[in-house]
Amino acid sequence: MTDNSEALMDGPAAVRSAQSPLTREAILVERLRNLHDLLTDRFDSFDLHASAYLKAGMSMFGADSGMLLRLRFLHDDAVIEAREGPLGEQIATFDQDVEWCASIIEQKKTIVQNNFSVKLRAMAYNGFAIRGYLCSPVFVGGQIYGVLCFFKAEANQSFFTREDEETIDYMAKGVAKMIELQKVQPIEPDKMRGGFATEGIKSFEEYVQQARLPEVYGVPGRVVEVLQKRIGKSSLSIDFIAEEMNLSKRTLQRRLQQQCISFAQLRDQVRFHHSINLLIEHTMSIDSISASLDFSDRTSFTNAFKRWTGLSPSTFRKLFRDYA
Repeated sequence: MTDNSEALMDGPAAVRSAQSPLTREAILVERLRNLHDLLTDRFDSFDLHASAYLKAGMSMFGADSGMLLRLRFLHDDAVIEAREGPLGEQIATFDQDVEWCASIIEQKKTIVQNNFSVKLRAMAYNGFAIRGYLCSPVFVGGQIYGVLCFFKAEANQSFFTREDEETIDYMAKGVAKMIELQKVQPIEPDKMRGGFATEGIKSFEEYVQQARLPEVYGVPGRVVEVLQKRIGKSSLSIDFIAEEMNLSKRTLQRRLQQQCISFAQLRDQVRFHHSINLLIEHTMSIDSISASLDFSDRTSFTNAFKRWTGLSPSTFRKLFRDYA
């Protein structure tokens, strides 16, 4: 195992800003090379891998603390999955409405703040004062998984730069891949064909993970996009999907078959993904949800949901919303 984090230090931001464009470009190239090494190196655990990313970011950005926050579906707080530096040293979660977390959730893009001043005396060692932060969303399976953050203390007079902002975008993609490789098991085609369900009742987070949207590109990716756009508004029939994609039904089926996937599999996964949100976060009746997902009736939806989870929609709602 190799830790490349220390190799990424490139000096104070004030010095970097004075360098020529060519030098700044060379710095970015070197950063990308080292981020590639971080992604492809073998680490014994998720914690070690995450720590290496945070140490690398702190060196690159001249930050005093780094943190990987995992957002929790239907919860008001975000779990600190990994951290380096004093910020949040004695806590395990942050409220998701804290500025650097709420802004990312709302805008879903990298945010840099160099003129910021807040002290978290109740949460941080020695009342760590945040003077600036650089945060980027981490997307796993097409959904926002968490937030990658780096913070500067009040005593640190350097600023986050444009190069830092560009670098963290790449770093967040590497962290997402790290999560996929070490923590998230991909959807197996055999399980999709079999209907997803496995024995036993899982935790809610496991069902959410199981119901995540498939990572597909090209024609299958476009099918998923069109299905999502039509959920609750229009028919999810293959005829209409093909028409919206300016393809014939037969051409669409053939192109999906070339990638060893069927329209029914993609539609099932999109329906499953949205059904969990509708059952837990909304007060819609089961009949209304089945209609929103373009099932012919409640029975058809119930049978499909049982095939996906082993539970009926009403039982799932009671377990994870009404009884939670």
